[in-house]
Amino acid sequence: MITSPVPSDALARFPGLAKLGRTATRLHPRPGTVTARDSHVGGPLRWPVDEPWPTCDTPYTAREEVPLPAELVARLHDAQARRTVRHVLAEGEAEVHDKIARLVGPGFSGWGSVNGGPVVGYRYRPKPHPRPNPMVALAQLRAVDVPDLPRPGGADLLQVLWCPFDHDETSLHGPRLHLRWRREAEVTEILADPPTGDVGNDGYLPRPCRLHPEQIVEYPYPEELPNHLRAQVDDWEEEDEDRDEDYVDTFMAPGWKVGGYAKWNVTDLLPTPCPRCAGPTTLALVIDSSEYDGGTRDRWCPVEERDVDGAHPDRLALQEPTGVTVGRWGALRIFICPRCPDIPFRLDLQ
Repeated sequence: MITSPVPSDALARFPGLAKLGRTATRLHPRPGTVTARDSHVGGPLRWPVDEPWPTCDTPYTAREEVPLPAELVARLHDAQARRTVRHVLAEGEAEVHDKIARLVGPGFSGWGSVNGGPVVGYRYRPKPHPRPNPMVALAQLRAVDVPDLPRPGGADLLQVLWCPFDHDETSLHGPRLHLRWRREAEVTEILADPPTGDVGNDGYLPRPCRLHPEQIVEYPYPEELPNHLRAQVDDWEEEDEDRDEDYVDTFMAPGWKVGGYAKWNVTDLLPTPCPRCAGPTTLALVIDSSEYDGGTRDRWCPVEERDVDGAHPDRLALQEPTGVTVGRWGALRIFICPRCPDIPFRLDLQ
């Protein structure tokens, strides 16, 4: 697949930006049949028959419902009815909210009802797996197919697995990941029937997808630019706030990709030190909930799919090909440390 290059006038607008370009490989997953010998999302892995399949024994977070007393629900409804502005709390309403939160207890996440049923409070609590839960194969990437794939220790194959439940990991609520780096030639006999386990979140079950890797050039997130370039970007975006394009949408690719630069559109720029040696890490893989959205389609939709509009029957299969959803339709990024022997990694969700 082919992405239109960065418009020449856009690069010319920021003198000096071109030399900061860094290659990335857009993976362009699309539903299709895959085998253990392919690079893919959601297919069988080239896993050695004599190597244990990864499992998860970390407690996951489970939602619980806590009944709310009728008197408290009546107070809540009464307070909401006294609002004079829809999104401004009425006098005393915050106290009702606090009382609900204390009643529901640790892990409180809100309240609600289903189909007119009783109002209940929600909380999330850690819950152990009844047995070590076999992980799900998420992706397999071969260096021969993906030019920007890191090759720590001479590895030429990356296999990514995760537990399809939400876990409260350090600074991240989401699936628990396992990365396996290999030399492809060393895997001779492949495990035919990997074990399967329980699933807590259907958004963590990837649809089998073939990859159509394409190497592109990306440019740094604004906060990572030299001061003079960042000032130029700020000035340009302030000139016309109604402009359809912005710097990030123009210079940074959405969707599944390997390498390139990381976006920081939710938290602003954060450090990503190696959890082992505290040294710098490298962006290895971005797992995205969609290939593009309404604001990035014109810039990043592959040339071959330009005729697919909102009414096309295949639109969702192209825009959300993997069926994977992370966070609130966000992107999970994997940063690795290629210097440490065990190749530790750090996750970030934006």
